[in-house]
Amino acid sequence: MQSVISKAGGKISNFVKERDCHLVEYNNQELFLEYHIAIPKNAYSTVATTKCKDLTYTLLKKSNLPTPQTMSFYRSSFSKVTALKKLKKLHYPIIVKDATGSNSLGIVLNIKNPQDALAVVKQKIKRFDSLVAQEMVSGKEYRILVLENEIIAGLEMIHPNIIGDGILNIKTLIRVKQKETKRKTKFDKLLRQMLASQNYKLSNVPKTGEVIYIKGNSCIAEGGETKDITDLIHEDVKKICVRTTEAVGKNLIGIDIICEDISLKPTKGTFNLLEVNGKPDYFIHYNPTYGKTRNVLKKILEHLTK
Repeated sequence: MQSVISKAGGKISNFVKERDCHLVEYNNQELFLEYHIAIPKNAYSTVATTKCKDLTYTLLKKSNLPTPQTMSFYRSSFSKVTALKKLKKLHYPIIVKDATGSNSLGIVLNIKNPQDALAVVKQKIKRFDSLVAQEMVSGKEYRILVLENEIIAGLEMIHPNIIGDGILNIKTLIRVKQKETKRKTKFDKLLRQMLASQNYKLSNVPKTGEVIYIKGNSCIAEGGETKDITDLIHEDVKKICVRTTEAVGKNLIGIDIICEDISLKPTKGTFNLLEVNGKPDYFIHYNPTYGKTRNVLKKILEHLTK
């Protein structure tokens, strides 16, 4: 590809070589190309820019958008020595996840040091072709739905939790809460660690009204809840979201954001773009647990037919 682009009068760089992805300068413009190129009529970009988290984070950083420090690993080029060097550059705790995974599956949270992280990466890379290791950030979690230059909906994603009644212990409260959920929280090491971070054990009986979180990430399938915050989004946050659509080359995206408060001006270190979804679930904006429904499908159809 190098010689072909050069002969055509352009310049090429290996952007993420493990993905066969390149940045090409041509006619005073910068293009994002893969070896397998699709050019749909609506000019939407390649699926890989949002399907592959490693590419997403690289594009966000390139556009100076706020995202946690991230390192990528590939089975095809994996080296324990190189992996450890990368992991030592991160601030801990961190999270390790499949670079193409979804629905919070295959995630290892709260890894405390580079040696433990390396053990996780070595084990996971046998199962997954690519991984990302990312510094953990704290705050509330939000999902913002962006259509071209407009924020059409926003939700606060409330992590699965139980509320104490002064009678039942935590284990029983979880079972009661999850009688009708799609997935049940496993009573495993991860749950015990999550509870320990809040100074609880499964056998504890929390006081009436006490809120105890049982997952470190939003998971509607295990009892997570949603709250519409569309009207509360700060104008500067909206600008960042629109810039994100440009960075990944998509007209419709769902952005996962971690910050202190979506209604406040975003500041460095307390505001982070966590993930960008190229095929976002728009149905979650209908009938949220709290707040009003947003008829986002109408806006999407209007956009597609204008």
